[in-house]
Amino acid sequence: MPMKPIKDPFSQRAFIAHHVFSGSSTMVGVCITVITLFHVMKSDVASYADEMISVDALIFIIASLCSYLSLRHNNDRRLERVADLLFFIGMFVLVIVGFMIVFLNAHAIR
Repeated sequence: MPMKPIKDPFSQRAFIAHHVFSGSSTMVGVCITVITLFHVMKSDVASYADEMISVDALIFIIASLCSYLSLRHNNDRRLERVADLLFFIGMFVLVIVGFMIVFLNAHAIR
């Protein structure tokens, strides 16, 4: 008879905080890369989008910090919720910037 895995809510939260921490750190690098590409392209859309992406990078940095502190402080639930919410907001802003790039550049080509 196979043993059932033990469901520990603290380990599950640490798992989520770990993913938010690594994902946020990666997204900071993505934001910086996109800002660099905007400066190389010198597009009109880039002026609005790079400002939004700069704020987005800051959101991901704060999310990464909150998830790190959550991991270090015995899986503090409040910090984990803040990190998770900030990560979601950062991803939402990134999607909005993606739509701006696609639709405003397509409009500029016409």
